Amino acid sequence: MKSISFPCLALLVACGGDSTAVVPDALVDGGGGGADTSIPKDGGGNPDGSNPGKDSSSGCGTCPTTYTCGSANGLPVCRAPSGVPLFSKVIVIMMENTTQATLQAQMSGSGAPYFASMKTKYATGLNYHGVAHPSLGNYIALTSGDTQGIACDCKPDANQGTCNLATCNLVIGSCSCNQAVSHLGDQIDTAKRSWSQFSEDMGTPCSTTDTGGYVARHVPFLYYDNVRNDATRCEARIVDFTKFDPNKAPDFSLIAPNLVHDMHDPFPASATNIANGDKWIAPQVEAILQSTAYTSGGLLVVVWDEDDASGGLGGSDDPVPIFVLSPFAKSGGYTSALKADHYSLLATIEDGMGLPRLAKAAKATPLADYFPAN
Repeated sequence: MKSISFPCLALLVACGGDSTAVVPDALVDGGGGGADTSIPKDGGGNPDGSNPGKDSSSGCGTCPTTYTCGSANGLPVCRAPSGVPLFSKVIVIMMENTTQATLQAQMSGSGAPYFASMKTKYATGLNYHGVAHPSLGNYIALTSGDTQGIACDCKPDANQGTCNLATCNLVIGSCSCNQAVSHLGDQIDTAKRSWSQFSEDMGTPCSTTDTGGYVARHVPFLYYDNVRNDATRCEARIVDFTKFDPNKAPDFSLIAPNLVHDMHDPFPASATNIANGDKWIAPQVEAILQSTAYTSGGLLVVVWDEDDASGGLGGSDDPVPIFVLSPFAKSGGYTSALKADHYSLLATIEDGMGLPRLAKAAKATPLADYFPAN
C-alpha cells in the first residue's frame, strides 16, 4: 500500500469490503527478528487463506472476513466485530511489579515525569489487572491465553525437576515448567506474519541462562517447546534488545527490559525503581512513535505484569498501569474504567492482527473502549 495523504498519517491500514485484508507495505518487509515470514506482496497469507485485493473506488481496500470498514480518529481502518482496529504492527513493552496507585503517586510528584506526560497525552486504564503471582504466569497468560497452571517462576529448560509445593511457590521456582501448548507465535507464523521477542541484556539469542539484568522468566516464548527446541526458530525470534529497530519491526514485538529498566530491581522497591523505568522508557517510546511501525497504523502498549503486592503478598490484585498508544486510539488523557487483564490484551492483539483468539482470550473483553467509534 503506497503513501496516502491524510492529516495525521502518511500510511494507513487499508480497510473495507467483506472478505480479505489489504496489507500495507509496512507489513510486507517483515522487519527484524530472523527468517522472513512476512506477507508476500503477491497477496498470500491472510488469516483466512484468501488473496487480498484493492478497491480504489473507496477509501478502503478489503477487510478480513467478519471485519468491516470503519474509521478511528477520522482515519479509515478495518475493524473486528469487537470494534478493535486492524493494526499494521503491534509492539508490547512489559514492565514489572508496580501497582497503578504506586505509579500514580510518583507521576503526581516529580518521580516519573515521562510517565506523567504519557498519561496526559495518551490513553490509560484505571482497572487493568495481572492474572497471577509471581511474574511468569502473567507472561504465559499474555502469550498463550492461560497461565497453564504455572504458580512460580520456574525454569524453561526440561529436566530441571518436577514442580510441586516445595519446588514451586512464590519464593522458589526450582523446577521445569516447559509447555507444549499453542501460543501467539504459532498463530502469527500460521498467518505468515513475523514476530520476535527482544530481551535486554540477553546477549546470545535464545538464552535460557539468567545473567546480570537478564532473566529467562521474562521471555515466555522460551517456555514453549516448539520454539525452544527448534534452534533455527528460537535463535531467529528470541534475540537481544539491541536487535530491535522500530523502523524494521516485525508485525509483533514483545520487549522485555532488564531487571532495572523494567522497574523490578532494586529490591525492596522504592521510588528509585520507578525513576529508572521512567528514564529508560522515554527514548524507547519516542523512537517508536516516530517510526513507520507506529505511524503506519501501529499499536504500542506499555503494560506491567503484576502489582507490587502492596495489598498483601500473594493475595493482592490491585490494578496495574497500562498505556495504549496508536494513531487509532483515544488520546489526550483518556482513562478507561473497563475492568480488564492480560487476557483482554491478548484478545486485543489477536483481533488487531486478524488472528483467532487463544484459550481464555476467547471470552475476554478486549480493549475496544480505548479506540474511538469513528
